[in-house]
Amino acid sequence: MAQICVPVLALIMLCTLGLFSSEVAAVRKGACCTMYSSSIVPMKHIRGFTIQTNQGKCNINAVILHTPKRNICVDPGLLWVSNAIDKLRAQVQVLKTKNNGSQ
Repeated sequence: MAQICVPVLALIMLCTLGLFSSEVAAVRKGACCTMYSSSIVPMKHIRGFTIQTNQGKCNINAVILHTPKRNICVDPGLLWVSNAIDKLRAQVQVLKTKNNGSQ
């Protein structure tokens, strides 16, 4: 019995650490952000974003940044997040202008 308890206890501890780690707040497609990542995501890694509101099934407002490897939940009130969104929107405007000019 003691042989089984040690591996099970170790597994429970690892799972608990993973659940409460604030370094990575990633979200699966279709799931809600439940906490924010404390990391600043470099602009070169951001491919897009989604806005999550606390209305409906999700309990916090968040910006979900789309990167090649994963989606990351960040606090929409942070200045670097606002700046990243502004840059992405400006890139979209440039693309729209180019596409409208070539038609």
